[in-house]
Parts: sequence; structure tokens; C-alpha cells
Amino acid sequence: MRARLSGDRAILALVLADLAAVLIAYGGAFGVRAAFALPLTSGPLVSPRQLAWHSALGLALSSQVPLLYFFGGYDVRHLRRGANAVLSPAGALGVQLLGVTAWCFFRGDLGFPRSVLLLFTTANVALVAASRALHLRTVERHDGAARLVLVGSPGEVEEFCQTLQEADPDGEQFAVVASVPLNGSARPAHELARFELGTDVDRIILVGAESWKDELIGGMLAAAPGDSRPGVAVVPSVYDLFVGRIASFSIEDVPLIEVARGPRDDIAFAVKGALDCVLASVLLAGLLPVLGAAALAIRLSSPGSVLFRQRRVGKGGREFVMYKLRTMRDGAEAATGPVLAQPSDRRATPVGRWLRMMRIDEIPQLVNVLNGTMSLIGPRPERPEFAERFRQEIPGYAERWSVKPGLSGLAQVRGEYHTSARYKLKYDLAYIYNYSLLLDLRIMAETVKVLLTRRGV
Repeated sequence: MRARLSGDRAILALVLADLAAVLIAYGGAFGVRAAFALPLTSGPLVSPRQLAWHSALGLALSSQVPLLYFFGGYDVRHLRRGANAVLSPAGALGVQLLGVTAWCFFRGDLGFPRSVLLLFTTANVALVAASRALHLRTVERHDGAARLVLVGSPGEVEEFCQTLQEADPDGEQFAVVASVPLNGSARPAHELARFELGTDVDRIILVGAESWKDELIGGMLAAAPGDSRPGVAVVPSVYDLFVGRIASFSIEDVPLIEVARGPRDDIAFAVKGALDCVLASVLLAGLLPVLGAAALAIRLSSPGSVLFRQRRVGKGGREFVMYKLRTMRDGAEAATGPVLAQPSDRRATPVGRWLRMMRIDEIPQLVNVLNGTMSLIGPRPERPEFAERFRQEIPGYAERWSVKPGLSGLAQVRGEYHTSARYKLKYDLAYIYNYSLLLDLRIMAETVKVLLTRRGV
């Protein structure tokens, strides 16, 4: 909790610094132009022209934080990669420059000094990038890597460590200081007593191993999906009461937690369906030029059809045809059969790799949203061959089919390509059983950020 509060304060400090950067850069730009004649200008600004800057300042202030958010300016993981601490502010504030320029043009203020806009954007980028560099240095100096203790079975701990290694190969964010294995005679509380938990350890992670409960629930979900299955409840321990949002009731004086229940099917899902149709129609119409340019690039760069049709598993376990732009060479799976996609897939064409990176190949799935087989937000649909394998291997996997699959989902904005199907399922179930329209809107906003920062699944 202390680390979370510290992170929140750091983000708040960045937001305040970003807003201050707008005022300093804008005021400084006008101050410089009032004092000096720059190249390609007729001389210093005269005072009447300095009075025309207030509406543009309002636009700059109101757009600063949202643009930086969508370009990953508040995502420490993103800022740590390469030169993103400079590139992200430059991209976000370049869009801001275009917006302010368009604002002045459509207001008819054609005399607004262009030199001021250029000076403002240059100073703004420099100040915002400097605040990120200072923030990263402060985080590394004071926080360092989060110190973790893992508690669980050896196999589960090993899988979790591998996930951490793939997400943070240099150990900048996480350091596993110890693991406490669980076996028949293990007493985790006794093992943890040797640590100064407030000093030596930042977080203890209980890596859940599958138990007879998982086997029971998984078998029941597979045998009796949907409304036909019986309810399942558990007498909770103190630990159970601390985990997540719960649905509780009682029999006589025994408190119970309902652990197998259908996702809420109320008015929120009806509103979700209406929003899907409206937003998909608007997006498809707006993205038609991009879709046309991508189709032309595919046609000119490699033989084969432009549109790619593939069978996927949707709501209720029913198969449907999903549409994408073709990114692989024609007949890529003729010799191998179905293969899971990889981040650096050799089967992809040069144009296809770029389309995947920009997520442009997913645009035709808006047609799936309009025909009712998909939603904008939901678990990503899997191919039948892999879906059946995962259903047999991972308890509860079929629960993903209780809602429509989506173009984006919680697993896509929080996970990475290397995130295992088992962990992606945890994201999907968290989404399904905690669904709200607000959650959908948050995932939509994070999806835009993922597209601009080119990360995620």
C-alpha cells in the first residue's frame, strides 16, 4: 500500500509539473518574441499581438495531460525503454502543436505568431522530457527494484519467475529475494518470520497452485455451462474475505461466498451492445481511408487476397468467421498447420509486420462488431484448435465464452505477447465478473495508449 501511495504521489507530481510546463513554456515563448527579433521574423512582437494568446493557452493546458497519458507519458515501464522519455513527450506535444495550429486557423486568427508556437512546443517538450528524466532517476535512486517474496508450489513459482523475467529482463522493476515452497510440511508463516517485512520485503505474492477446488469447478463448468449448472458456495476463511469483490449469502448462521455464478446480464450489457454498434460504425467510417491504403499496400507487396478470414470461438462456444487484413504470406500454415502467432513471426510479410505493429490489421473486425459476433471490449477470441486444447488444460477456460469476444480486452492492455494463456485467463475472468461500463471505458482509453506506445498483446 505504501508503494502504491508513493506511485500515486509521483504521478500527481508529474501532472502538476506538466501543467506548469505549459505556463512556463507559453509565457517564455511570448517573452522571447517580445524581446528579440528571430530569423525570418520582421522584429519583436508588438504588445497588441501578445493579447491574442489566451484561448490557445487554454487548449494547450486542457490537452497536455490527456495527450501525454495516451502516449505513455505516465507509464514508467514505457518511459524506461530506449529514448521513450523524450520520444513520448515529442509525439504527444507534436499532436498538441497541430491541434493549436488548427484551432487558430479555424478561429480565423491567421496572424497568430507561428514563431511563438514553435518556441512554445520546443520549450514544452524540453521541460516535460526533463521532468521524466528526473522522475526516472528518482525512482531508480530511492525505490530500486521492488523486492518480492513468492509463496507457492515450486512449479507455480518457477512459472511466475519466468513471467517476471520476460517482462523485466534486466531486473529494474522486480527482484525476487526469496521463495517459500509449499509442500506437505511447509509452514509459510514460519518461513516469512525470518524477514523484516517492512524493511527487507516490499511485497509478498501468493502464487496460487491449482487445487481440488479448481478441478471441481473446472469440471463442473465444462459439464454444465451457463444457467443449467448448480450454484457453488464456500465457507470463507479470513483470506477469502480479503480477495476481490464478492457475492455473499448465508445458510442459517453460516456465511457463504458464491464462487460459481454467471456474469451479470443486466441493462449494462444492453447499453454495451448499443455503444458497440454506434462506435463501430463511427470508427469504420473514419478509418476507411486507412483501410484502403493498407489494402493497396498488401495487394502491391505480396500475392494473395487482401482480406483474411479465420474461424474463431465466440460466445457460447459457437464458431464464427473473424475478418482481418492479411499480414502473412499466402499459405503460411499449409505445411505446419495452425500455429500460435509470435511477436517476431517469420511468416509475416514486411508490410504485414508494420500493419501488426500499428494494429491496422484488426480494423476489419469492426464488421464483426456490427454483425453481432464480437464486441469492442471482451476476451480475445481464440482459434478452435487452441481453444479446445486450453479448455482441457486450464480450469475455467470455457468461462471466456460467457460473453462476446472483443477487439481489445483487459489482457490486451495489461499483458504482453509472452503472457501465457493461463495468466491471460485470469485477466479475462476478472473482466467478466467485475464488468461495468466504466471498466469498458477505461480499457478503451488504455487501448488507445497501447496503440500509440506499441506495446501490449
